[in-house]
Amino acid sequence: MKEIIKGSFQVGSNDNVSGILNTEDGSKEFNCWSSEFFNVESHSDIYGKTSEGKYISLINCLGNTGRHIFDKKTSFNAKIYSHLMIIGTSKILPSEDLFKSISLTIDNPERMIPRLSGFDYINFPNDELLSALKRQEYHEELEPNEGAVIAYFDGNFEIFNQETKIGRVSASNCVSTGGGYSINGVSIKNKVVVNINFEEPLLLEEAFERAYKLSLFMRFVSGSNLHFGEICLKKDCEDEHQELLVFHSNYYWGEDKKDRFASDPLVDINSEEFLRILKNWFDKEDRDTVRYSFYGSYFQEDYSPSRLIAVANLFDIFPKIIGEEKNKLPEGSPELLENLKSRIKTDLENFEAIKQSLLHSISKISDKSLKDRIFERISILEEHLTTRPLSADDLRYIVRKAILVRNFFVHGSQKDNLFKKVDPFEFQSLFIDTLEYIYGWSELIENGWSGENIKIWNEGHKMHFLEETIIGDLRMLKDKLKRKS
Repeated sequence: MKEIIKGSFQVGSNDNVSGILNTEDGSKEFNCWSSEFFNVESHSDIYGKTSEGKYISLINCLGNTGRHIFDKKTSFNAKIYSHLMIIGTSKILPSEDLFKSISLTIDNPERMIPRLSGFDYINFPNDELLSALKRQEYHEELEPNEGAVIAYFDGNFEIFNQETKIGRVSASNCVSTGGGYSINGVSIKNKVVVNINFEEPLLLEEAFERAYKLSLFMRFVSGSNLHFGEICLKKDCEDEHQELLVFHSNYYWGEDKKDRFASDPLVDINSEEFLRILKNWFDKEDRDTVRYSFYGSYFQEDYSPSRLIAVANLFDIFPKIIGEEKNKLPEGSPELLENLKSRIKTDLENFEAIKQSLLHSISKISDKSLKDRIFERISILEEHLTTRPLSADDLRYIVRKAILVRNFFVHGSQKDNLFKKVDPFEFQSLFIDTLEYIYGWSELIENGWSGENIKIWNEGHKMHFLEETIIGDLRMLKDKLKRKS
């Protein structure tokens, strides 16, 4: 939202504070002033009203009050920054109010939805259509002929609708018309709004958390810079005409910019397959932390050691299936290890640090390694890679090298022969791209992609771009290692 907002506020005990916010430049800074002293308590909520009588809720505020003296008169002012700003028909009490829904408007829906999705033109309509238009008789002066141009919306307002664990998720067309009855012409405009109706009313923080998770999923599926603009909330109350508009929040809702990944999404959102993936994705609540780590890397543009460490670590924190979290040891190994632990406890009784280090190592001996966990994700991809130029063996080859470099960035060890031939920083982009590629595809496949929808391999999508860069960088890595062998 971009506009200049003026209001009067109560800050502390002072209910005569004036303020202005210019959102046109993206600012979140409220400039406030009063002839009486007021104090902005850290992390407080501040409320006011606009000149039109709408409530302003500034949630979790920070600011400092200053004093100005001119001509023996004292005034006070402050710059107030809020984590969340909502304007509407009622004020927001974040620890008390319950909300039944939240909606997000997609500012650039063409990046998520195919171009031909219910809107089009008809030039030079045939006689049958012209006759039907004439029979409408909705405007006595309308006499269409063979040169008519017809802009239309097909009337399908619902795009998708699916029950999930975060609520009933739906997307719809919100169509508006303009012009008409004059020589200036007519128009059909549309906004795509994604809505979550909660099964049970939620507090403000949880409502935003669910909306944010949905936005990240849709940004990943779109493969390009999907951007969510207008955000609206509805309280759990009987007022059907309530209006609660979010002007800013501390969540990042994507950026609308031009890039080379403007393409069809990974999955056609008009398909049953998308609904299946959407449901399954949010059924797996235990993967939220892993997905945040993935998104945090996937949406970055710069490559760095910290990014490689982060994307590698997400495989380590991936939820473990009970009974499959450890490797099977050879027969007789448990007894041998117990005897070894007893010897260590006895023989190294006076060397506590060494004793504890050895006992810790033994306790982890059956744990699956990072390599094992990544290879498990590759096995999910394996059957779908048979028709691709990048094979599962290629991925395993890269992963072995990636783990060595990741360990160097974490521990500083350069003992492996790899580092005699390759600078650890040289191929970090290859390793990051590969780990993102493995996680992204394996997660999507596990959640219901059938392998029949060719859109998932769209050549303009970022995931396909990763495949191309991996193939090229892998060739360079192998050539370099071969030359220095």
